[in-house]
Amino acid sequence: MKPAYLDIEARKPVWEALSTLFLDTNVSLLREYRTDKLAESPFTLEELEEILRDEVFPICSWNWFSIAGVWAGFDPEFLEKSILQRLHRRFKLRIGLGQYFIVRSKEWKHTKAAIEAKRVNRRE
Repeated sequence: MKPAYLDIEARKPVWEALSTLFLDTNVSLLREYRTDKLAESPFTLEELEEILRDEVFPICSWNWFSIAGVWAGFDPEFLEKSILQRLHRRFKLRIGLGQYFIVRSKEWKHTKAAIEAKRVNRRE
């Protein structure tokens, strides 16, 4: 997988779709949107999971703990700028176990299964 800064155009819709996992709302209602975008992406499920864990989670996870969190969607420019800035830092703060729990969450498991199903249906 190319580094994010060399693959921004392919990453933007992925960042936006994955960020819906962190909204202050019932994220399962956004599963169809999320899986459509992610199934269309050129990334494997393993690569999508890596992007979720290492790029999107560190930027969006704060929303889970916010009193008045983002519920309508993260600004795409904010996502791009914040993710790229973090990736360019020499020293990155480790978020902790949360990065590993998100990829084991029920919603991510449902999302992955739906992505696989959509990709299989497109091949047929």
